[in-house]
This record gives sequence, C-alpha cells and structure tokens, in this order.
Amino acid sequence: MSEDALYYRFLSVPKIDREKAQEMARVDPGRQRVLVAEYAGTIIATAGYYSGGHADRAEVAFAVADDWRGRGVGTRMLECLAEIGRRSGIGTFDAYVLGENRRMMDVFLESGFAVSRRLDHGVFHVALDLELSPTFTDRAAERSQSAAAASMRPFFEPKVVAVIGANRSRGRIGSEILHNMIASGFPGRIVPVHPQAGTVEGLPAARRVLDIDGPVDLAVVAVPAAMVLAAVEDCIAKGVKALVVITAGFGETGEPGAALERQIVDRIRAAGIRMIGPNCMGIINTDPAVRLNATFSPVYPPAGRIAFSTQSGALGLAILEYVTRRNLGMSTFASIQQG
Repeated sequence: MSEDALYYRFLSVPKIDREKAQEMARVDPGRQRVLVAEYAGTIIATAGYYSGGHADRAEVAFAVADDWRGRGVGTRMLECLAEIGRRSGIGTFDAYVLGENRRMMDVFLESGFAVSRRLDHGVFHVALDLELSPTFTDRAAERSQSAAAASMRPFFEPKVVAVIGANRSRGRIGSEILHNMIASGFPGRIVPVHPQAGTVEGLPAARRVLDIDGPVDLAVVAVPAAMVLAAVEDCIAKGVKALVVITAGFGETGEPGAALERQIVDRIRAAGIRMIGPNCMGIINTDPAVRLNATFSPVYPPAGRIAFSTQSGALGLAILEYVTRRNLGMSTFASIQQG
C-alpha cells in the first residue's frame, strides 16, 4: 500500500515492526471477525470488524492493495462482513473515514445499506444499518450480475488465445479447433502450443504457454487427460484468465478420473480463474468484432440473438447445424462439461 493509502486507512502513516504487526493480526473470535482476500496466493485485501463493548454494533475497517482498489473488492468484503455480523446479532457497522477519502465513502454510500454520517474535525463517523432492505438487495444483485458478466469476458471476448494441443495433422481435435478459429476470422492473436513444432497452420507456435510473449486471455486445452494438469499449472503460472478444457477422460470415466478432475478444479479455484469443461466441445461468439469459433464443430452459425448452453455435445452439434440450416442466427454458444 502506498503512503496515501495507509494514511486513508489508519488516519496516519503507521510505522509497524514485526512484533506490532503480529499483535494487530491476532483475532478475538468473540468480538472480531476478519476476512482476507487472496489472488493467486497473494493477499490483496483485508476487512474486519470489532464489536468492543456493544453487542449490536461494531467498528468496521478495510485495507485494499493499491492495484486492486476501485474493482469492487471492498464492496464485496463489506457484503460478506455484514452477513457474518447479522448472524452474530450486529445491526450497525461504524466506520471512521477521512473527509478526503472519497473512494471509501463511495463504497459505503453505494452499498445499498442505509447510511448516516457526521463530520467531526475532518473525519466522518459513518453508521451503516445492516438490515436487508430492498435497496441493498437490488444493488447486490446488480453487482453480482456485473461481476458474472466480467468473469465471462475472457471466454467470449479474448484478445489472445492459446490452443494447447494444436497439431499439424488435421482430424485431431486440437488441430480442428485451431483451424476453425482461423477459418472463422478471429481478429485477435492465436498461438498454437506444441512441444516440438515451430509453426502450426502457418502460425508461430510456442513449446509451452509460459513461452508466449505477453498476456494470454484464453487457453483452449486439447491434450491427453494425463497432460491436462501440467497444462493447467502452466496456464496458472502464466496468468491466463480463462480455460476451456476440451479433453475427456475425467469424472465420466470413474473414480481415478474424478480424482484428477477434482485436483484440477481445486487448482483453478485457488488461482481465481474460470474454467469451462473438461470433456466439452468449446465455445463460440459470432459477434462480427470477435468471430470466435473455439470448437471442433465444422459448423459456424450466422450471427444472431440466440445464446445457447448445452451439457450434451451431440445436442450441441445438432443445434448448431439446425440454426445454420434455418438461418436463425446465434450470438454465443457454450458446451459445458458433459456427464
């Protein structure tokens, strides 16, 4: 945190040694609750409340890393703390905010909770009523919808896509996906990932995702099941935002495959990224500005207003053929994990 951020959080710039930090980090479960937000194993924010001598009130405070400010982390942590507080009988959160700390004040004012505030010597005493009002419910639903849409953007509006398992031999799933992406006219950067080939379908190839220059938004994984975990680990290390795992051979094959699938899902969730699959046929976005066909389907439907998600690959192929034959048009298509 910058000195400005420390000043806003603590109303001063504290000088804290390790012993003092350890003392501050101790939590009394009877009077305190503290949340920690992590991203890729790094703490990016903390939030907590301290009830002191009031059973129904608690003082609340937040600290968010500079790079993560203004991205809704504080608001989400406030929602979680409020839910915990209500279960503990707390009806009001108190906070003390410097008058110039507009960002923190906006978190409280836009939360949807009923807010009262009083200015005293340049510091606002803010009181939040934690009752679940219709305004709070509506605001929380809007925030959830916005967050869900943002999390899908790397899937359906990527700028850089890695195709892991692309091969020079047509007919293989990875090769067909790569071919379809090129044929659909995807305007972004496509990087085939192959351990030996220098080029695939005329595109420069990388041996591993880690060897790709610059950020990668989406990785489509089409390697044998035994190699998927290693590919996922590379994607996590690279900071890939979204994964589509085409490969089969997981939960649908029995307990060993299910165990491997759980291991992959645990790693994905711990890294804070999204995954579609495994054992799926991919995704499509026909938006003329995107034109993404990251499936092995030979059919690319015309642009339209129908969005379709399916758990059945066979049904997905049939639907793509049907809407194309009838010229109905489709906006987006997602084949999720098959049972």
